[in-house]
Amino acid sequence: MKKHDAFGHIPRRTLLAGVGTTAAGMFLRPLFASAAGASPTRLLIVHRPCGTFPDQFFPTAGDATTFTLPTVLQPFESLKADMTILNGIYCPRDHNWAGDQHGAGLITMMSGRRPVEIPGTSSGGDQQAKNQTAAGPSIDQLLLQKPAAGLAGTVVPSIQATAYRPSSLGLPNFKVMSYDTNSSALFAESRPATLFGNVFSTAMTGVSPALLERMRLQNQGVLDFVHKDLTRLRALVPQSQLQKLDAHLDGITQLEAKLVPRPAGSTGGMACAGPVLPALPNPTGDLTIDEAQHKVVAQSQLGIILSAFQCDLTRVATFTFAHGNSAMRFAKIIPGFTDPSGLGHHDLSHVQTAAANTLLGQIDQFYSQQLADLLTKMKATPDGDGTLLDHTLVVYLNECCIGWSHSIENMPLLMFGGKSLKLQTGRHVKFGMRYMNDVWAAVAGALGVPMATYGDTAFSTGPVPGLFA
Repeated sequence: MKKHDAFGHIPRRTLLAGVGTTAAGMFLRPLFASAAGASPTRLLIVHRPCGTFPDQFFPTAGDATTFTLPTVLQPFESLKADMTILNGIYCPRDHNWAGDQHGAGLITMMSGRRPVEIPGTSSGGDQQAKNQTAAGPSIDQLLLQKPAAGLAGTVVPSIQATAYRPSSLGLPNFKVMSYDTNSSALFAESRPATLFGNVFSTAMTGVSPALLERMRLQNQGVLDFVHKDLTRLRALVPQSQLQKLDAHLDGITQLEAKLVPRPAGSTGGMACAGPVLPALPNPTGDLTIDEAQHKVVAQSQLGIILSAFQCDLTRVATFTFAHGNSAMRFAKIIPGFTDPSGLGHHDLSHVQTAAANTLLGQIDQFYSQQLADLLTKMKATPDGDGTLLDHTLVVYLNECCIGWSHSIENMPLLMFGGKSLKLQTGRHVKFGMRYMNDVWAAVAGALGVPMATYGDTAFSTGPVPGLFA
């Protein structure tokens, strides 16, 4: 007798074959996998710029499992059981290298190797030169090419996103997190509407540029296009997954309405009548576009990544709030932020006063809150035998420790989720002096890709122990 699974009297393989030939299938396939307890693992790496101060980031009292979160980490209080604080990790670079140190920091934290000069350029030994690029792939793209890691096979190989428009333009240097296996820079997309369209249109079989434009002119969203197929295929979805399907489709509709608002009173197909949320705010007074929109764009970009993970459109994403020379003035962004100097984030990070340290801590706390909001949503999203956060390894890093000195010691580094990889969460782990390369080697091993070392062997001693069970 042929064995059947959680989908009633229809073999799961038959179901997956049926939905996989339609555009609607992208919304349903993850639900079948989830019902069978076969959720994939995802990798999300989030960067915030300009350093921090160790006394505001690392717990100063308690032990490995009993500790009080300092200022910068307080937004993660409800996520302590899902968080690992990595203490004593060094950036794999040398202060004496030529080239911008924010650029060198981000490139080495991601690729593990000394940056190289863009062909045809020369730094002339200048430590402020902005002509750096990576000498090899970043860790996210390297793991994407390893079948054993299980991160490949999706219609969107990976997402690169940012909440700061200058991070999408110019030379890569301190702006780019991801480099492919040819060492080509993968610039992040800064426009939420464009990122949304790129991610979901890529995944929809049979959607041509002409059809996308027609849908836009007719105020149709991505779910309108698949309305007929979703109505037909919904009958095949296991009963245990129907509530999750409806919640997810509604979330996509609301996200799209926020990014591409429809006229009042317009409606769409199934689950497409979500509320029309405000568009990105326009700058007023002396605000730049980025200052006016930074928070909303960050939330939208992270929301798109969450939806893409839910739909299994991608399993790899990198997101940077802004680059290491960010000029955003947070008095224009954070209510109650008082900075008489009016300096942008990068310039403020080079002011060596107690008052500046306090302000920088408020900026770090702001960024922690944006990430905490995403992680809370991921933790509340059922996924297979756990939650979306359980099946996602989230790495939160910076390109330097202290901004004004560009220090490489004791990098501010957190991990979240990763229970499917047996990440040892709820802990403050002190490693002594180990390089980020050793952390990535441990991550690779947890993903089923053993590495004796990662990156430059001058900055590698092997996988850090005890991070994963």
